[in-house]
Amino acid sequence: MIKDMTLQEVEAREAEIMGLEGTTSEEETRMLLDEMKELQERKAELKDIETRAAQAEAVNHGAGITVDETEEREEKNMFTRESAEYRDAFYAMLQGTATEEQRSTLATVATDAIQIPKTLDDKIWDNIHTEHPILADIDTKVTGVILEVNKHTAITAGKAAAKAEGVANDVENNTWVKVTLVGQDYAKTVELSYAAAKMSQGALEDYLAEEIAADLGEALATAVFAQIKSDLGAAAVTVASGSDLTYANMSDAFGAVARGNNLKVYCSRAKKYGQIIGMVDTAKQPIFRDGVALGADVREDSAAGADIFVLDPTKFVLNVVEPIMIESDRDIKAHKIAISGYLRAQGCMRDAGAGAYITYA
Repeated sequence: MIKDMTLQEVEAREAEIMGLEGTTSEEETRMLLDEMKELQERKAELKDIETRAAQAEAVNHGAGITVDETEEREEKNMFTRESAEYRDAFYAMLQGTATEEQRSTLATVATDAIQIPKTLDDKIWDNIHTEHPILADIDTKVTGVILEVNKHTAITAGKAAAKAEGVANDVENNTWVKVTLVGQDYAKTVELSYAAAKMSQGALEDYLAEEIAADLGEALATAVFAQIKSDLGAAAVTVASGSDLTYANMSDAFGAVARGNNLKVYCSRAKKYGQIIGMVDTAKQPIFRDGVALGADVREDSAAGADIFVLDPTKFVLNVVEPIMIESDRDIKAHKIAISGYLRAQGCMRDAGAGAYITYA
């Protein structure tokens, strides 16, 4: 029974359920979701018991003194991940020089994993969004849990239509499917020699932000475009390999987008400069002006690969199960520090009619 499980047993079962991703039927997935919810409730209960026990132990050893609430609040605020003290402790931990007080500072943030300082988190995401604008444009939700969303696939009845006076229209009937976003793992590991790890905090922060953003961002953006293709189905337009994209091709792709607003075009630099810039309409006028083609912003993203996407990016929801975290380990034989960045996330198009893509074959 879950109510009798220990914290270690709960965490082991959670990991086991995570490992079943994509291998279960829809009914089994629902059962696992219900079980995961009970496990999370049991974990919260056990954590609360631990906290109360620690407080009682402190009182038994004479630590139960009265603290001014304002002073206590200010003390806690010093140790949030936005504080300089937390940032100092974090980099000391990575470099293996953290004091007992600094390790305690890292433990004051209420989470199972050590969170990265906000300055590093912001730099990583700024770099990722600069390199991969698709990740800045989509609907990202940092939930920390499995997320189930309804995906709109079609309107099968009740579309707006011209009717004679007094004749009622059919009731709208939509087709929906449930999609469970349990998350996929993304990781990046770099190695620093002991000497290199002695660089200043600012230099180390910039280095990690660039290195982790480069690979994690590329992997995540590539997965997002792959999921978009899967959700949209067959390509709206197929261009023969070696042939140039035409105005008619581009128009067909835009016309294939059934729903959505504020459409954007995503493509690689090669497709942007080789296919879109320089394209003219039937009146021989260029369709690309000031970063816009056919009324849509053209966003350069290498993760789009050889395809060109036309879509409303807000119709893609990304569930972040585990925000970016960083861990380190020391190799005392090679005198190196391995620093690993990790992220768990998964997403899907909430509306399969909110986009289209052009492919080359």
